[in-house]
Amino acid sequence: MSKTLYDNRKRIYAENSYSGHLFPEYSKKKLQCLSQTYDELARLYEEQSYKEQTEENRGEYLLHKQLQENKEVVAKHLQEISGAVSEVADTVIHVSIPVEHKRRALVQFLKKHGIMVKEVVFLERERQRISIVARNVGRHPYNVDELAALLSVFFDRRLLASAEGATAVSRSFDTFIFEDEPYFTAMTALARAIKEGEKISGDNYSIDEYSDGNVVLMISDGMGSGEEACRDSQTVIEFVEKLLEAGFRKEKAFSMINAAVYAGMQCANLTTLDICSVNLHNGEVEFIKAGSAASFRKRGTVVDEITSDTLPLGAFSDINPMTQSLQLMDGDVLILMSDGVADCFESKNFENKNCLKEIIAQMNIVNPKEIANYLLRYAMNCQGGRIRDDMTILVLGLWENN
Repeated sequence: MSKTLYDNRKRIYAENSYSGHLFPEYSKKKLQCLSQTYDELARLYEEQSYKEQTEENRGEYLLHKQLQENKEVVAKHLQEISGAVSEVADTVIHVSIPVEHKRRALVQFLKKHGIMVKEVVFLERERQRISIVARNVGRHPYNVDELAALLSVFFDRRLLASAEGATAVSRSFDTFIFEDEPYFTAMTALARAIKEGEKISGDNYSIDEYSDGNVVLMISDGMGSGEEACRDSQTVIEFVEKLLEAGFRKEKAFSMINAAVYAGMQCANLTTLDICSVNLHNGEVEFIKAGSAASFRKRGTVVDEITSDTLPLGAFSDINPMTQSLQLMDGDVLILMSDGVADCFESKNFENKNCLKEIIAQMNIVNPKEIANYLLRYAMNCQGGRIRDDMTILVLGLWENN
C-alpha cells in the first residue's frame, strides 16, 4: 500500500473506506512531470524529423530519410512511455476495512494458529484483494500458501497469494496480499519441430501468467530459418514480455515493438507476432495478430477460425494489427501455430481449404499435450515425413475450477 493510504489511516478507520490515488500527491506530480517531459521530447524528435534539407546526392538523401524515420520511431516510443507513466500516475485505488467484529474475529482466528495480525484492509481496483500485515509467533513454520488456506476458511472464499506480497511468513511483520482464485484453470502444451538442415528453430514462443489473472501465449516466426530468424523472433518475444511485465497494455507493446522492428533497431528482418491473452477470471480471450497463421477455438466438434490478413511486424512504421475477442467456456481449447504448420495443410494434396479446421473438429482428444503432438505428427505426414519449415504449436485448455 502506498504512503498516501497509510497517511490516511485515521480516515480509513473512521469512515471504514477511502478512495484515492495509488501515489501521494507529490509523487503523482513527479510522475506527471516525467510524462510531460517524455511528451516534449517526442515533439522535439518529430519537429526535427520534418525539417527539410537539401541533399547533394542520392546517397545523402537516403541516409537523411533513414535518420528521419528513426527519429519518428523514437518519438513514437517516447509518446507511448509518456502515456504509460500518465496512466500509472492517475491510478486510483479504493481501500476499506472489515467491520470491527469481523476484524477481531479474524485476528483471534489467526492468533490461535500462531499468526499475529497487525492490520487488515481490502484493496479494490478491478477486483477486491485482501492485504494483511502479519508475522509468525507460533512454532509452526507457515508458508504463504498455508496462510492463504487459513484465510480461505475464514472468509469462505478460495484465496490465493499474490506475487505482489511477501512470500514467507517470518518472525517479522510483512505485508501479504491475497486474491480470489480465478474462475478458470488453464493447461498449456507445446509441440515443435526444427526445419531440416537447421540446428535451431526460427520460431520462438512464450507462455506466461501475469498478476492480473491473464495467461498470455505468444508465437513469433522469424523470416527464413536458422540463427538469424531465431534471434529476430526471440527479440520480439522478449521485448513484448518485458513491456507486459512492466504494465504496458498489449496494444502499446505491439505498437512499440513494431516501430522498433521497422527502424531496424531490434530485428534484421520482418517478423510475425501472434498474441493470445486469456482472462482466467471471466473467460474472455483476446487475439492480436500481425502476419501470423490462423488460430482456432475448439468447442466439442465446433471450431472457430481466427484469421488475419495483416502484414508482419516492421512492414510499415505504423500498422494496425488484427484484434478479436471471444468468450470461452468450460472445456474450450485454443490452438495457435506458426506458418510452418499451417502451410502443411494448404498443399496441393488437399482440395478442401478448410481441411485443417475439419481435422481439428474431428479430433476426439481433450488433453492439450496430446492435441499438440497429434497436429504436429499430422502436419509432418502431410509432407511425407519431411520438415520443410520450422513448426510450433501452442495449445491451451480451459476448465472451470470446482
